[in-house]
Amino acid sequence: MALPGVKKVFVSSGIRHDLVLADKKSGVRYVDHLVRHHVSGQIKLAPEHSESEVLALMNKPPVDALAGFRTLFEAACRRSGNRWFMTYYLMAAHPGCTPQHMRELNRFLINRLKVVPEQVQIFTPTPGTLSTAMFYCGTDLNGRPIYCETTRNGMARQKEIIRRPRSTKK
Repeated sequence: MALPGVKKVFVSSGIRHDLVLADKKSGVRYVDHLVRHHVSGQIKLAPEHSESEVLALMNKPPVDALAGFRTLFEAACRRSGNRWFMTYYLMAAHPGCTPQHMRELNRFLINRLKVVPEQVQIFTPTPGTLSTAMFYCGTDLNGRPIYCETTRNGMARQKEIIRRPRSTKK
């Protein structure tokens, strides 16, 4: 559909990579179309973390969905002849996220995604969200206690864990 004065529309973020993978009928075709016509050099996904415990608290899909989408995206780039890049929104200090979770995220980023992120968001309580309720209560949504980093220094340390490359060994 053409709109007067609009030459091109780019998608830079907001792709629900888990839903694209779930669409067995049109998912690959969608990614091919996206890569050919609507990416301007990079696309940004929001996995926010890699660890299943933290992803469950965030109500995010498992990390395998991200890896699957990345495979589709890279294949679509090869087919189209484009050299587009994928970057990621990542979060430190979400309720339930421990320093050990951040070390595991660091390993995932280095070993699986081959990236060292430049931007990492620190969780900020926002009124009306379930994550904020967990943060202030110190429990998950079932009332079970969870780790919550509450100091600025502790939050900054979590962020720094993945901002600096580390050894890829466990």
